[in-house]
Amino acid sequence: MSCTVFIDESGDTGIIKVRSDGKPGASPYFVMAAAVLQPSAQIQSKQLLHRLEVEFGKSWAHATDLNHAQKVYLSRQLSQIPSRFFAVISKKDTLRDYANEIDWDPHKFYNKCAHYLLEKVGSYLASIDNTLTEPTVVFEDRNHDFDKLRRYLGKIKDTPFHTEAKGLAAIYPFGVINKKKNEEFLLKIADVVSHAVYQCVNKTPKNYHIPEPRYLRELGGNFACDHRGSVLGTGIKCIHELSDLKLDGDIERVLSSLRAFPPRTR
Repeated sequence: MSCTVFIDESGDTGIIKVRSDGKPGASPYFVMAAAVLQPSAQIQSKQLLHRLEVEFGKSWAHATDLNHAQKVYLSRQLSQIPSRFFAVISKKDTLRDYANEIDWDPHKFYNKCAHYLLEKVGSYLASIDNTLTEPTVVFEDRNHDFDKLRRYLGKIKDTPFHTEAKGLAAIYPFGVINKKKNEEFLLKIADVVSHAVYQCVNKTPKNYHIPEPRYLRELGGNFACDHRGSVLGTGIKCIHELSDLKLDGDIERVLSSLRAFPPRTR
């Protein structure tokens, strides 16, 4: 099986000055998400996105360019395409000693989230298909040293300290690509997935501090899951536990109850 992993993020990577109690700063949460698509699904996805550009009467680079109804409709349409989604959610005030360890460097924080995300992707792909070829991994380009990311992932892959790090065995770090959305159209799907997850933790005056789980509910069936169909812990990783995120009760229940169809192994 061959596939491509498209990765995008929502929220800011800044960890020194974080928005709190009405004071300005970086987002309290950071989400990184992946959309895994085989070649046939990539063709379907491109056709869908082009069709929706016509229906919406505009093209878009980010989910934030769309209104609520358009995002719900887009999410529902994407859920019909054979794909698997993954996400990592971090609440920055839980970083504590780790932030000191990395000298409060937002680039190292980004790399750590990428490491956690690709562990989940790699472990899942290896578990469902023993004919797996190393997937192509495409990050949305940003102001980031992707060479350092590749070396960081390569070091962890070569000397996995924790059991979960063995998930990187299915990933070729030095084949990681970074592209802009105008260079890789399907990064828009990873953008939608990251946005859907981020809206479950996003609280601002603009949304009256009310998170929006609707987009995640629409996409939920496409997330990776365990053999019982549970998404949390397989398709969505909370750093480090769900309780650490300090979510509203209804959002915590959404994540805990999110279900998808278990994969058939080969």
